[in-house]
Amino acid sequence: MGTMKKSLFLLGMTGILGAAAPASAEPPKIEVQEVEDTGSMPKGAMLSNDGKKFYVTNFGQLDKKNITIYDAHTLAPIGQIDVPGVIVESALSPDGKTLYVSNFRRSSVMFIDLATKSVSHEIKTGTHPKVLVVSPDGKSLFAANWASKSVSQIDVATATVVRTLSVGRQPRGMAISKAGKLYVANFFGDSIDVFEGPELDKQHRLPACKCPRHLALSPDEKTLYISCLNANAVHAMDVATETVQHRVSVGNAPKSISVSHDGRWVYTADYGESRSVSVVDTHDWTSRIFPIAAMDRGSGVAVGPDGKHALVTGWYDGHVYLVGFQGTGGRPEEAKKKMRRWQFLPKKDDPGNGA
Repeated sequence: MGTMKKSLFLLGMTGILGAAAPASAEPPKIEVQEVEDTGSMPKGAMLSNDGKKFYVTNFGQLDKKNITIYDAHTLAPIGQIDVPGVIVESALSPDGKTLYVSNFRRSSVMFIDLATKSVSHEIKTGTHPKVLVVSPDGKSLFAANWASKSVSQIDVATATVVRTLSVGRQPRGMAISKAGKLYVANFFGDSIDVFEGPELDKQHRLPACKCPRHLALSPDEKTLYISCLNANAVHAMDVATETVQHRVSVGNAPKSISVSHDGRWVYTADYGESRSVSVVDTHDWTSRIFPIAAMDRGSGVAVGPDGKHALVTGWYDGHVYLVGFQGTGGRPEEAKKKMRRWQFLPKKDDPGNGA
């Protein structure tokens, strides 16, 4: 076939088959840009509604320094909150004035007035509540009760439990849509319970990966992201069909996930031996795993306001790390110096599941 004929043939085939798909590429490289101390066993991380602060819950702190607050851009510590008990996770009211926290030791949920940093209400729930989610209208707060196979629905106005939902074994991760559809991940049940309807009386159960730990909805609510701790993967489930469309490999034992505001990036805090943070690009479903040498077991993660940064907590080393795409600010060289001070210390051997 002559050169001209060959060119015309290829051009025709391109029209029939469509243009070749662009080669996929990993997400941008990331680096640790800031490091700060926090309390013992930092577990959960959350960005404030205005994007200016990170809230970190310190599970290893009894009765004091349970919550530390950081500047979301510089990671400078800007406050702490002391409450009785052991705090697991947190959630914010839509107006940003009230911080809700789950109290593992007291089997309760506390309302904290952020203006005064004091507890305004404490509501008894099931045993050992963990993840909290707030309904979009701010009227209801849901607590996943780890040891009770239940979720408590709390009416915020009256600070009372108005409904108890029966779920699977060791409920943990939750997500709720604008329409009020509630998803609950049953960690040892390898399933997800779905509740809908004005009274949440319509329930069905979906099979899930081994040990689904954390859930997050995409901003357009078309995709539910699931951290599959024992599969070292993030699953992307199409909400309309309730089928998993993508399975993306990340670091070992992804414990928590957080989605950027534009929906482009999904970050994971990896609790396993990779001791890493991973980033998934939802445009081409590629991922990049970034080990943090000084971090001993990644636990909580919260994406920053620009989507190019995230706070990650080190469960055993008692530090928080601000990671970001390379060249996007921070003080990476200073962060390296700080990390060298403790990264030579022996890592704890933890065969547990990081629940």
